Amino acid sequence: MADEQRDAAAVKDAPGKASGTVPADVACDLLSPMKPRAAHAGSQVESERFQHLSELLHEVVFQLDAQGRLTVLGGAWERLTGTPVADWRGRALLDAIHAEDRARARAVLAYTPDRPAPREEVRLDVGGGRGVRWVELSARALATVPGEVMGTLLDVTSRRSAEEAVTTRERYLEAMVQVQRRMMGHELPDDLYGAVVEPLGHVSDASRVYVFEMHLAEDGALLASQRAEWCAPGVPPNLEDPNMHGLPFNEALRPHQSEKLLRGEPVQGQPRDFTEMLAPMLEAQGVRSVLLLPLHVHGQLFGVIGFDNCREPQRWGPIEVNLLSGAAGALSLALEQRTANALRMRTETTLRRTEAGVHLLIEAFPDPVLVHVGDGVLLSVNPALVQYLGFRDASELVGRHMLDLVRPEDRGAAQLHLSQALEGKSAARVVEMPLVRSDGEVVVADLVTLAVVLDGSPARITVARDFTERKRTQAQLMLTDRMASMGLLAAGIAHELNNPLAYVLSNLDFLHSAVGGTRPRMLSPEDLVELKQVLDDAREGAERMRQIVRQLRVFSRVEDGKEESVDIHAVLESVSQMAASVVRARARLVKDYGEVPLVRGNEGKLFQVFLNLLINAAHAIEEGDSEANEIRLTTRVEVGRVTVVVSDTGQGIPPEHLRRIFDPFFTTKSSGLGTGLGLSICDTIVTALGGHISVESSVGAGTTFRVALSAAPPKAPVNRPGG
Repeated sequence: MADEQRDAAAVKDAPGKASGTVPADVACDLLSPMKPRAAHAGSQVESERFQHLSELLHEVVFQLDAQGRLTVLGGAWERLTGTPVADWRGRALLDAIHAEDRARARAVLAYTPDRPAPREEVRLDVGGGRGVRWVELSARALATVPGEVMGTLLDVTSRRSAEEAVTTRERYLEAMVQVQRRMMGHELPDDLYGAVVEPLGHVSDASRVYVFEMHLAEDGALLASQRAEWCAPGVPPNLEDPNMHGLPFNEALRPHQSEKLLRGEPVQGQPRDFTEMLAPMLEAQGVRSVLLLPLHVHGQLFGVIGFDNCREPQRWGPIEVNLLSGAAGALSLALEQRTANALRMRTETTLRRTEAGVHLLIEAFPDPVLVHVGDGVLLSVNPALVQYLGFRDASELVGRHMLDLVRPEDRGAAQLHLSQALEGKSAARVVEMPLVRSDGEVVVADLVTLAVVLDGSPARITVARDFTERKRTQAQLMLTDRMASMGLLAAGIAHELNNPLAYVLSNLDFLHSAVGGTRPRMLSPEDLVELKQVLDDAREGAERMRQIVRQLRVFSRVEDGKEESVDIHAVLESVSQMAASVVRARARLVKDYGEVPLVRGNEGKLFQVFLNLLINAAHAIEEGDSEANEIRLTTRVEVGRVTVVVSDTGQGIPPEHLRRIFDPFFTTKSSGLGTGLGLSICDTIVTALGGHISVESSVGAGTTFRVALSAAPPKAPVNRPGG
């Protein structure tokens, strides 16, 4: 048994072999300190054992000599780091560890047999094109060979990335709540900017956040002037700098940068990436990198919100850019509403609108949400919580105390959580709190409680997250993808709502002038016909707005585990209307629907799948020549399944990217247009529904996605008495 343990500890690669195989003589040399040299046939057996074991292991197995140098290194090293095994044999393992993590790694490697084997998560940074990788380092000392250490490296990069994405989203959600709370009491645009830039500066870890507004010079040239600013401690302000007022927009930015802002896309870079006019100004201000997000009001570029990093030339990641773009979109909508209703806008109206938005957000939020006041009395709950706890209606919960939802033995911990939420200014969180469903079953959830103001009074919002860590992470990433898609479509949705709203209001004004007033006149038959037409037009506009709201509610709805019979054509029609503003500028949308049965699935999840595919198809085509390009939606029945085909005539996907297209966080889009989550989430949803998604693409000829879904089972006939 001792010989077998020493044989397993000697797993390693031969010099110059990236595959992990070891010639027999080398393998025996490495094993010789632990056992006598075997016969030639025995060496071949040991070599073959090592080769198969090295190929099967996901972890990197290593052995260090007394000086900390690598004497054994498994073939998984090359898969992990992208560097050959031979390049590292004989070198110190600590050289591969990130400088900030070496002290913790050294403590693990200093393990002695008289204490439990330690484990630490550290970063590997060895080049090789794979970047920094997070690994779990574990090690054991060899009691028979003093000074030598055996250990493993397990790649945990994907989990760390997912955890960081969830943490980032939670930070931004808290910042958005803070922004919303500050906007309630502000009326002037300067105050509005100040309510936004400070929390965004804190959450983005920027050195400086500022807002520029666009205006025209006397000769018609577009100028930009700074209107608001927030600076981190120690960063000098620029608001009073005369160079920051009346800045020529087209001279400060390169053509492709100004075009991106005009299209509603973010711009980021280092000072050298900007024009000779702006670059020296940025360098003089100590800026190392900058992010600019456009503010569009009524379809026109109204201004930009900028983020400076004065510490390092680091780019903002796609998830951060998308979440900040969502905040910029919210600011744009607030500016649009205020400019359109400037004469009628008052603090009370703003408060009601904001609170209504909070209620809508709570209602549509996919996680269970409780709104409570005082020491925990439930004021309202959202449908997700009603469903989660197995009740039939929210009225069964409203008015009860939060402590009624937990077991008696857990009420002390629940009361402590409520006390922390009442005392603290930031979010209070409790992990793994058991909740009791209406049927007596116990479910476990994480609770996060935030302070808000509703109906003019302080209140608390508690969000519950259920299931395992993997389930929670997946749900958060899917919500992030929805938020990113909604951010991309926000301007188009506002436009789609504004058009019918405009003629509904116009027709109502006409009706009011015709039949209102203190001295109404008699209406002729011709007048009645005209007024009926006006009413029909207003009703048509209201119906269009109702459809848009329904589409938004479907898109926001998450009903995990609930499957039903879904009309796939109705889903595709809703998706087409939602993405119309993105598609129409790039291509013609052709619908080729066949006769297909209902499919088994979830309407909201299928909506998200096909919205992602349609937006991706549109982004694969450059704007400006919509008649020459085409996006086609096709449905048909193939081999007993309903197949939906989404094809485009865009630029296509290179072969080297095609095999990674469904990997999480992989994207070929420019920064701000994609998080790398959309197609991965599509694959997850379709697979969970028992379906299959595939892709074919040719560079320069376009891309085709095929989604195969199971047909819904026919409904059982109803047995009638006497039938």
